[in-house]
Amino acid sequence: MHDILRLGLTLVPAFMLLLIVTRFHRDGTDIMGMERDALRGFILPVTLWVIAAIGLAAAILSEWVGNAVTNAIAIQEKINTEIAFADIRNEIIFAVARRPYTNRGLQVGNFFSQPAGSAFQNVLNSNYESDKLIFLDGRPYIVASNQKYAIQIQDGRGLVNLNNISAQNTIRFLKALGVEEGSQSQLADTLQDYRDADDLRRLSGAEENDYRRLGLHPPANGHLMSPWEAQRIIGWESNANLWNTQFERPLMSTCRASGFNPNTAPREVLSSYIDGISMERANMLVNYRENLPFRNARNVGEAAGVVLLNQPFFFSFTPGRCIVVDLIDRESNERIRFSLTLLPLQRDQPWQIDYVLSIPKAYRKALGQLDPEVTFPSPEEIAGATG
Repeated sequence: MHDILRLGLTLVPAFMLLLIVTRFHRDGTDIMGMERDALRGFILPVTLWVIAAIGLAAAILSEWVGNAVTNAIAIQEKINTEIAFADIRNEIIFAVARRPYTNRGLQVGNFFSQPAGSAFQNVLNSNYESDKLIFLDGRPYIVASNQKYAIQIQDGRGLVNLNNISAQNTIRFLKALGVEEGSQSQLADTLQDYRDADDLRRLSGAEENDYRRLGLHPPANGHLMSPWEAQRIIGWESNANLWNTQFERPLMSTCRASGFNPNTAPREVLSSYIDGISMERANMLVNYRENLPFRNARNVGEAAGVVLLNQPFFFSFTPGRCIVVDLIDRESNERIRFSLTLLPLQRDQPWQIDYVLSIPKAYRKALGQLDPEVTFPSPEEIAGATG
């Protein structure tokens, strides 16, 4: 609009001059009594003004067309990204709904041994390991159907669940992330107060009156909808290291899931949830499970060199129905994170997207060289696998 107005203001005086000169040429004299010979000297300047105006108009039009083309390309790229996101999301849904989980991860290949029949006992006792495995601990895979993209899938059971983590485990988690000791108890209490339905304030916590006094949105008094909702909790928003780490790779979730999976948990989460596990021992567990995934609490205790008390029923050694996925454009490093939950009992739509987040540019890191043979299989590959 501004370009059009500028063009109009430029052309109007030029055309007015042109009309006056034309009239002078027809009548032979101007209204000021000037002679025709004197007027002839004005023709060349007016012509030059008109040419300059036309050139300016062409430049403005060219700039407008250039901007329009740039905007059209950006819009097309955005549309392509959204289409790719939808396609890959659907491929992930197909894979996790179609193929079985084991303590190693998602089995997407041909079974080593088929179930001996459809009887419940036969199905229960079958070995569902296959010749191709997708680990659900956040390691990257190239998408076979569109190799411009890679994905990282993290089992929700392997993350700190803000909706059910205890105060004690919260303190251990914050310590693992380097949050200063004086703030750990406060953040644990404010999280508990934010979730619970009562108005009883914990020692270092905060309830609705505290939030209103600071001009903040009152606590949810219920489940958090996404990990980033915790930035509304008093004290949590100011811990840069906590959120920097969460943007770079998921450590916290709000999945509607129970149990904790030590086969998929990052080392910070292992040290938070398992008693007596330091960061050094957590590294030992990560290295141990790479070759021999845990099957029970005894395996975990033996690998870490500790005795686990009062925790066996807390563990769940297979992934849950909630996963956190990072979709990465390998060319631009653009990264989209979303949480996906399967709802097998829902007939109309047996899955839901819990949240979608575009990771800020400052936290987008290149994945480096990936093995082109290590891919997340296409639906055709999965459908063609026997099992």
